[in-house]
Amino acid sequence: MAFSLLNQLRQINRHLVELPCPGCDQDDPHLIWRYDRYFLRVNLSACRHCGLVYLARGMKDDTQARFYGQLYPRLMRQPPATKAMWNYKLIAGYRFSEISAVVGQCQSVMDVGAGLGFFLAACRAHNYDSYIGLEPGGPQYDHAVQVLGLGGHVRPEKLDEETQLPFAPQLVTLFHVLEHIQEPGKALARIAKLMDPKGWLVIEVPDIEADWHELGLLQVHVSHRSYFSQQTLEKLLNANGFYVQHWSREAYGIYEGNLRAYARLGETAKPEVAPLPTPVHDLQAHILKQIRPLSLRNGYPRMAWRLARL
Repeated sequence: MAFSLLNQLRQINRHLVELPCPGCDQDDPHLIWRYDRYFLRVNLSACRHCGLVYLARGMKDDTQARFYGQLYPRLMRQPPATKAMWNYKLIAGYRFSEISAVVGQCQSVMDVGAGLGFFLAACRAHNYDSYIGLEPGGPQYDHAVQVLGLGGHVRPEKLDEETQLPFAPQLVTLFHVLEHIQEPGKALARIAKLMDPKGWLVIEVPDIEADWHELGLLQVHVSHRSYFSQQTLEKLLNANGFYVQHWSREAYGIYEGNLRAYARLGETAKPEVAPLPTPVHDLQAHILKQIRPLSLRNGYPRMAWRLARL
């Protein structure tokens, strides 16, 4: 099994291709780090045009479908062990509480990348009239439907131009999903058309400019297409019809360096002088300080041992 997994990773590596910036579609990368935690050559880079950190070499089309269908559940241990399920449920309850404190009580929700289904189950428990989730991952979808009983409220599909809903959700959530999407701008534009015009979009992403040294090299992996900061996420939201009404950072919360944006449709007054992006060399220095590749706790030795065990 271990040799099979390593062979699959080597095949994925051979089929990685050069990719433009997911934020602005420009091809002007400043290389920061070459290899991800699975020893794949992903060329983590900063876009010289818009400042977004992204993988300048990554997956597309069949390679991406094969990775998420065959390797991702094994690498991420999906579904997780039964003893870990309580943590996912607690996280969902925490998210529901934090979001409700900002947006109030909503009557309908769409959770994009619904995962194991715990957040949707929390919405159901709090008497949401309508709730729906999109989850293309087989093990996660099965848990949401079969274990949590969400049935037809979860669809085994991803968000795309063909996505249609039976209602316009007042709340749309993406929890650590946007960084996986190949074209995040198109996803946001589609959400803008589907949601209630007076509703809320709540996004969580890892903050690349935060302190995430406890994650180290584990932060960098082929399934993360983009690595947002507050500035680059806000720029992408603004470009697709949203403005951010509230930000929340959680250095010691769900994810080290977790960044949550509460956005709404419409335009907001733009500052006369836009803030300058972090210089790429400063950004590179920050990221390299966090990675610590030789760490026995979260560097290449740890990942080699983990892959061997898998």
